[in-house]
Amino acid sequence: MSELVAKTEDATVITLQGELDVNNVDNLKSLIESELHEGTEKMLVDLKNVSYMDSAALGVLVSGLKRARLSNAQFKLANVTGNVENIFKLTRLTKFFDIYSSVDEAIDSF
Repeated sequence: MSELVAKTEDATVITLQGELDVNNVDNLKSLIESELHEGTEKMLVDLKNVSYMDSAALGVLVSGLKRARLSNAQFKLANVTGNVENIFKLTRLTKFFDIYSSVDEAIDSF
């Protein structure tokens, strides 16, 4: 997994690529926690280029959502497609996350 963080006037966008699993998800957890600790109020995670995600990765995203809510920050997802979308639907996490079809659409919703 690789990640790219872009900070704009509108939001902090974390773009992920590759496979998110127990072997590399700690980096994502630290990144989300660090951004929220620094005072990020609008966070967007772009999953467009994520090919695989396991339960550990889902746990990190749920944890990020909880931490954001405790910090009165917004936490949204974009480009949840393919296998990753199926995982979100099977686990019914689509009920808890604000999910958008593109980064632009998500940013416009803040």
